[in-house]
Amino acid sequence: MKKTIFLLSLAVLAALALSLAMPRGSLAADDPKVIKFAVNNLKVYEDTTRVLAEEVKKLGYTLEFIFLADNTQINEAVESGEYFANYHQHTPYMEEFNRGHKAHLAAAFKVFTDKSGLFSKRYASLDDLPRGAKISLPVDVGNNFRTYVMLANAGLITIKDGVEPARITQNDVTSNPKNLEFIEVDYTMLGRALEEADAGFLYATVAAEIGLDISKDALATEPPELQAADIIAVREENLTDPRAEILKKAFYTDALKTALTDSYAGRNILDPAW
Repeated sequence: MKKTIFLLSLAVLAALALSLAMPRGSLAADDPKVIKFAVNNLKVYEDTTRVLAEEVKKLGYTLEFIFLADNTQINEAVESGEYFANYHQHTPYMEEFNRGHKAHLAAAFKVFTDKSGLFSKRYASLDDLPRGAKISLPVDVGNNFRTYVMLANAGLITIKDGVEPARITQNDVTSNPKNLEFIEVDYTMLGRALEEADAGFLYATVAAEIGLDISKDALATEPPELQAADIIAVREENLTDPRAEILKKAFYTDALKTALTDSYAGRNILDPAW
């Protein structure tokens, strides 16, 4: 009898702990008026998500969001069905994730374009880079190639003929006269990696967060035809779900445009998709 009472007490305590852990106002996962949203924890994503939640509320829905640092985890949260949509990536990154994880994510709509470039805190020009200079760049395939394209366009390396730009890797570098050393790091570490590298890849948003301006400080910028817009991603079967349209309506507002610029002290770092 005592054992039964003890077990019941544990169950009550567990249920109480779970209820306290849930966000205030949280609704059931299967409520059609709730949109569960997994988001990267970089400042611009956090800032705009909080504004998005208010716009979603105006449309009669609730945005239940979580901020995460791991982009793979963010995608897995949607692939598993735990979350309805996510906000952190562009289409090339998503497509590479789908290939590598046999996943079924799709772009519901575009959000903004985050331009990329090569930066340095030590040199004023790519031509000034010494032999053996260390170049930091993203490890993920969806972003990795961008650095090689910019370096090739600047004449510092040569790329094998016939390789599709988005498929370029270090193995496709056929000439490297300065013997540049490529240091691949996780996307979230790019800003910090630039402190140790001679030059490195940064998106405009990441550059802004460490005090750099892509329009003034970039030593090279990515060709417009290779730029990829950030997207809101859902599982393929949810592309026609009403919640995807609600997210789009809430995003494509003046309030979100203002949030994008406010996140960077009024500077037009990002190009909205609407």
